[in-house]
Amino acid sequence: MSNATYATLVIGDGNHASLQIPDEVLAQLGANRRAPLKVTINGHTYRSTATAVAGECRVVFPQQDRDAAGAKSGDTVTVHLELETGYREVEVPQALAEALAAAGLTDAFAALTYSKRKEHARQVSEAKAEATRITRVEKVIASLAP
Repeated sequence: MSNATYATLVIGDGNHASLQIPDEVLAQLGANRRAPLKVTINGHTYRSTATAVAGECRVVFPQQDRDAAGAKSGDTVTVHLELETGYREVEVPQALAEALAAAGLTDAFAALTYSKRKEHARQVSEAKAEATRITRVEKVIASLAP
């Protein structure tokens, strides 16, 4: 697996933040501007995908990951990137996994892009009320049903 380490500024934009990925780092990774990545900052690792922003390559740095890494906008951080290849697993909440299996849609869910699977799983797992969780599971099932 290809990897690279470099220092960069945490670029803040309101409530959002990102990290620039210099072209030479992309070249070192053997990656393009849509590369799937594992990002490690101050010992905290999260997954993301590189993206083009205003002519630069960047990776988002979500608030929960900034908090976990002890970093904030304006900080200079050391970033370790690993290029991910192959199928990217997502932890699927039990309620969603059971509903997918019951509906015969487990394979259809697995065929979704990593970001769509991750978002569906996040919505279900972050539901605080059981009624909300059920509604969100039903919405995922409806979106996959033929």
